[in-house]
Amino acid sequence: MELVIGGSGSGKSAYAESVICRAYCEAAENPANFLPKPELYYIADMMPYGAETEKKIENHRKMRDGKGFSTLEWYLDLPGKIAALPVSGGGGKAPCLEGAFVLLECVSNLTANEMFEPQGAGENTVESVVRGIRMLREKCRGLVVVTNDVFGETGTDSPEMRLYRANLAEINRKLAEMADQVTEVVCGVPVQVKPGKDERGGQTMEEGIRLVTGGAYQGKSRYAEKLYPGIEWADGATCPLSEAEHCRGMKNFHLFIRRWLLSGDTKERLLAILLEKNGNLAVVFDEIGCGLVPVDAFEREYREAAGRICTGLARSAVRVDRVVCGIGSRIR
Repeated sequence: MELVIGGSGSGKSAYAESVICRAYCEAAENPANFLPKPELYYIADMMPYGAETEKKIENHRKMRDGKGFSTLEWYLDLPGKIAALPVSGGGGKAPCLEGAFVLLECVSNLTANEMFEPQGAGENTVESVVRGIRMLREKCRGLVVVTNDVFGETGTDSPEMRLYRANLAEINRKLAEMADQVTEVVCGVPVQVKPGKDERGGQTMEEGIRLVTGGAYQGKSRYAEKLYPGIEWADGATCPLSEAEHCRGMKNFHLFIRRWLLSGDTKERLLAILLEKNGNLAVVFDEIGCGLVPVDAFEREYREAAGRICTGLARSAVRVDRVVCGIGSRIR
């Protein structure tokens, strides 16, 4: 199983299709190893709400045209759909997932459907989505699952949207644990996240500035705690602003920056304090520079300042790690 993650328009769909089609074609070219001949399925879970989603669905159909996919429009209850299938396909039009090659797109839509549709799983969304994909993995010979990165912006969320993002992030982390490979697609370029070198634990504590970053709800704090055991972590959302001068570790550093600016102080002074007075600091912060530019002037200033401060720290850092779906990678 391969989990493919990326932002809107990143090229993740095209990459995922290329992966599953290549695997299917290799199987079809060696029929002796696959008896009967395997099937190729596309599980579509975007509900056709209005002209905008219908246009997206049509675009994806055009992308798949001529590639041999049979489409299963499964918007809800993936476990129930799979459990109801005949073991051998049952003949006729019943799909046969045993030994099939399957592309599921997209986990973000499936999560929203389960959370907000009247017949959805509601508070059991995470369990339902993960269980359904685990059932797929057990049946299929090849499985590629596409999910969305919606975790890197500053916009104020409604309670429903916060819960949605938290649920989707938890699902992504669980799927990443389950997956044999995790790939992030950035500007059409696939970047392998898993398997990768696990550099956590059993290492000498490095002296100097150390950064751990990633989108919201990605598992950064847990990763940092394993990477740097023994640190007493301050919470940037609530700790005194004076902690900038002497704390050894700070989580929610992006929220600390926000509070610093709201106090009337400048990004330049905060960066100077950190570099000149507290040069042995580990910080954990959300990537907040993605998404639309905020309308509010302070939110624009805050987003810009957070980027400048963290970039300044990274220039002097001895180590920088980025966490995606709970998987950390050293990028410096």
